Amino acid sequence: MNYPQFYCHWMQTIGLDISAMPDAAQRLSPGTPSLPLALLTYYQCAGNSAINTAYNQLLSPEDIYQEQGYLIFMHENQGVVDWGIRLQDLEQANPIVWQRNNDEQAWYAEDYQLSSFLMANWYWAEFGEEKPEEFFRL
Repeated sequence: MNYPQFYCHWMQTIGLDISAMPDAAQRLSPGTPSLPLALLTYYQCAGNSAINTAYNQLLSPEDIYQEQGYLIFMHENQGVVDWGIRLQDLEQANPIVWQRNNDEQAWYAEDYQLSSFLMANWYWAEFGEEKPEEFFRL
């Protein structure tokens, strides 16, 4: 998949401004594992975009952290859930996203791979409407 093309297409379709973060890989904190290609490329294409913190908060590369066997990359706007990637899946270019219910400390697989999850999340924030992963295919 051509991630820059995918992200630009969907962000423009949704009507979001795109602001790049070309130094995303250099901003990772020491000891943070390499990011999956879908997440690193998103940061490089749109990491400084306002949507990243307008509702749910996509963490900056330097704020990503490991907990309970997951790499946490996003917080829900009220702190009810966090989203992460299983550490064992970091080698995959576009892994499944997992959601943690912070009250139960239980993890659940989302119905989206990382690239589609990001676009679905921003789509929901803009339109209040959930779309299946298939909607976000090019």
